[in-house]
Amino acid sequence: MKTLWIQDQYLEQILAGLKTVEVRVAYPNIARLGAGDQLLLNGRHRYRILRAATYPHLLALLANEDPSAIAPHLSSEQLLASLREIYPREREALGAVALAIEPAPEATRT
Repeated sequence: MKTLWIQDQYLEQILAGLKTVEVRVAYPNIARLGAGDQLLLNGRHRYRILRAATYPHLLALLANEDPSAIAPHLSSEQLLASLREIYPREREALGAVALAIEPAPEATRT
């Protein structure tokens, strides 16, 4: 199980079901992730990857992914600017990964 650390504002959106796609740079440990893999968000919240898609750069990712699933309250232009603040061009050159996620079945049981 891979642990991902997510800023609080984005984690709240994920937990509320508003943000369903997490974007990361394609570091080797991220690029290996695939559908069915489990994630532990911020060390507490179990999620499952439904789909993992790799793109050569952020523009390609945004051309193929729904921006509202990544950042519900940002326009496409604002999202690109925000992602580039997090991932400068030298990191973006590694590629970008979109992870479609949902709560893991174990996490939804009561």
